[in-house]
Amino acid sequence: MAIGLLMSACAEPPRTVVIIGGTASEGPGKHDYPQGVRKLQALIEATPQARASLRVVAYPDGWPQDPRALDGADTVVWYFDGLERHPLRDPQRRRHFETLMQRGVGLVALHQASTVPMGEDLGLSRWLGGAREGMFDRSTQWAELVPTAAGGTLSRGVAAFAYRDEFYPTFRFAPGGGKRIPVLKTTLHPQFRAGRPVMEDRAEDATVAWAFEREGGGRGFVYSGAHYLSALEQPQLATLLLNAIAWSAGAQLPRDGLRASGPRAETASADVVAAASPERAGFHIDAARSGWRRDERVLKPGNVDEAGFGEVWQSLPLDGEGGQPARLYASPLYLDRLTLTQGPLRGQSFPVVIAASNTGYVYAIAAAKRGDIAAGRILWRTRLGAPCHLQPAPLDGVATGILSTPVIDARRGRVYVTHCDPKARWQAYALDLGSGAVQPGWPVRLDEERLNAVNANAGPRRVPPKRRFDFRVQRGALNLSPDGGQLYVVFGESETGWLAAVDTRRAVVSSAFAAVAMPHRGSGGIWGAGGPAVDAEGRVYVVTGSGFEGYQDSAHDWTQSALQLTPPGERGFVLSGSYTPFNYCQSAKMDIDLGSGGAVLLPEAASGDARRLLALGGKQGNVYLLDRDRMPGRLDRRPPCSDDAAGDASLLPPQAQPQFGTRGPLNVFGPYSEQDAALDLARSRSLPATFRDRRGTDYLFVTGNSKRAPGSADSVPPSLVRVRVVRAAGRPPFLAIDRRETTLVLGNPGSPVVTSLGADHAIVWVLDENAPRSALLSGAGAPRPVLYALEAENLRLLWRSAPGELHTSGKYNEPAFGGGQVYVGTDRIQAFGLGGRRISRPAPVPPTVATVVPSAPSNALTGVAVEAIYGQRCAACHDHAVGNIPPREVIARHPRERIVYALSEGAMRPQAAGLGAEQIAQLADYLRRGRK
Repeated sequence: MAIGLLMSACAEPPRTVVIIGGTASEGPGKHDYPQGVRKLQALIEATPQARASLRVVAYPDGWPQDPRALDGADTVVWYFDGLERHPLRDPQRRRHFETLMQRGVGLVALHQASTVPMGEDLGLSRWLGGAREGMFDRSTQWAELVPTAAGGTLSRGVAAFAYRDEFYPTFRFAPGGGKRIPVLKTTLHPQFRAGRPVMEDRAEDATVAWAFEREGGGRGFVYSGAHYLSALEQPQLATLLLNAIAWSAGAQLPRDGLRASGPRAETASADVVAAASPERAGFHIDAARSGWRRDERVLKPGNVDEAGFGEVWQSLPLDGEGGQPARLYASPLYLDRLTLTQGPLRGQSFPVVIAASNTGYVYAIAAAKRGDIAAGRILWRTRLGAPCHLQPAPLDGVATGILSTPVIDARRGRVYVTHCDPKARWQAYALDLGSGAVQPGWPVRLDEERLNAVNANAGPRRVPPKRRFDFRVQRGALNLSPDGGQLYVVFGESETGWLAAVDTRRAVVSSAFAAVAMPHRGSGGIWGAGGPAVDAEGRVYVVTGSGFEGYQDSAHDWTQSALQLTPPGERGFVLSGSYTPFNYCQSAKMDIDLGSGGAVLLPEAASGDARRLLALGGKQGNVYLLDRDRMPGRLDRRPPCSDDAAGDASLLPPQAQPQFGTRGPLNVFGPYSEQDAALDLARSRSLPATFRDRRGTDYLFVTGNSKRAPGSADSVPPSLVRVRVVRAAGRPPFLAIDRRETTLVLGNPGSPVVTSLGADHAIVWVLDENAPRSALLSGAGAPRPVLYALEAENLRLLWRSAPGELHTSGKYNEPAFGGGQVYVGTDRIQAFGLGGRRISRPAPVPPTVATVVPSAPSNALTGVAVEAIYGQRCAACHDHAVGNIPPREVIARHPRERIVYALSEGAMRPQAAGLGAEQIAQLADYLRRGRK
């Protein structure tokens, strides 16, 4: 007992800790200083070693009124708002506190207590070694906090830990007069800086806790976190704060520090779930490719106009490749809510736009401002690999990484995307929706060896590829089976078109269907932007195309056809229906693809005729209507060639059609031609959009290019037409032109999309490339697209983007919608909405090119003969043409002006680089003479 009394008499008396709070200033659990002070007091009193060495006096609600209340303090803890609310802005209070600091009293400042108004240091730099001036920057995020070796005594018992809090990246530190000791370091991603949200996510190393030994005696400690009340329940942080308070008071710390007792918070975030809505998102609104978003509550014909609608934000430019900017062929996708699962923002939910670029990147981008996170900020990015550069010439003059629109399965927390890289070529990826991480077992290779191994339309023998280069293009949008178990991928510009199914649970190619059993000249490509459509029963619909000279009469050759397939079972895909237009033989020879857009499944009829319908278009400018439960074709081969339009097996209008003089398919964009409707003469490369009015009448909105005359590449109105689905009692449904828009001339429009609230407030949106199909997407003269909004009821133009306002994009893409905004993918994401600014950027000046066709000179080309130029620059493709590359014999039939345009301004401009106007003219004349 005597020894115990002696030890008690020698023990240090407890040090006095005065904790000062302030008025709670934000929502529940944030800046709740009264509760925070009580928690700190309870923490000290619940930790035996701290309770023995520290005596707490607490003022939870603010600075004590009695100026003598701090006189006995060994250290003072501040936990209150700074800036204009800082208590030391009171001069008398500051003078009294100055005497405490001169006496060597410690000071601990938590969160905003270390923040002073601009130009008013209030003495904090001398006492704490630094201060935060104004609201310069901040970041609310998950951060891994790592104790420094220099922290020494204060870091006792503290291990690295991670949690979410608001931190301050930037402090102004005192230039001298003391020793500042970093205690906790981390990596921050500033979200707010210099008065505005930060667009670019850039990691910065930061010190979030430090100690300070004042030159004249006394100790200080600053921690920039503790914005949230729950921060004090972090065990490692609680231990650090106990150590800091005791150290600043001059108390001795145990070897293992003052290990905190009391409430504990979770310290890990590994189980955050990527909750998202809606459950699915894909091209043209839904799996049926309806093109109709019927739950738009904000955008209406009455408020989308030049006065009140415009750009509201844009992201930073997305990652380019090889000095070239990104191009978004893939349409952006919108989610109302996505919870992030990794990174500094894990656990937070945002409305997002998912974007995928030709350079091989996939992004989640904030679609609206949330807290300090700016609209347009990239939340995660994943690079799938370097992109392909297709040979013999890059597609549209740019890289070919991701071309097709991804598909989102929010129920499984995944986004599926395909990408072409130079080594593995085309592969399918499953990415975690909440983080962008590639899922285990993925990617799945989509080479022809794998597709042929499970081909449900295989011929009696394999036909080896004849092409010199792998020019396969996966442009058609991805789709999913209703249960998400099968991912559907299509290919064009290959030996044959392909529909492939990837089992998403096993990450293997489960089945494939070749459009042509015995491939020839790259026919049967399934390349339209719409990709496959899928109905509620899981049946898959694809539309095939052709290349030049693509007709061949053989069984199981489905070039120029619409196909219906049952989902893969034990036997893989099974063909269950087909349709082939009457004139497919001629259109297949001339590259007039039926499958230049895809299939649209109309909603089931509200009343009357119960047939479930399918619609499709094509380069010829026709629109076809089919009963998808009674597809009219055979299952083994196409019908015989015919020139009898009345014998076409689609649902025909009852009236004679002008282009035929008999019944036949409805031609929407003319003049009708079976010779010239390819390349820049094509009439349409888009999917229709559906809509149903209050009377239950169904409509299709169709975009395309009417031409001035047969053989002309000059477009004229209409470029947008509304087609009515006529359901008359006692007769099959058919299509009739209901209204034409007669003022706009579109260059190469994507698929229209309708937004409405049910049958009300319908708007038709069209994104136009604003250039011919052959225009390159690289270089200073790359086209700037234009976005149009038209009232669905009367096709009245409501609004259009200003010239040059949109940056260069890909081709055949469409906008996304959500949160009352419209999202366009260009080389970035650009968002438009109510209250947006009208921004007009000057369009780039196109390079000087030969636009006048000179007379053929009498003398030969100087230096290099025209034959040699052809051999060096053209022969590799056109003397051995495949797919949609026209053979030389076809080029010879083109007008001279058209060849000159292609070489000087169009798709062949890279091949003609360095040639003068006269050389281009001579080369055009040489090509028109045909092969010798």
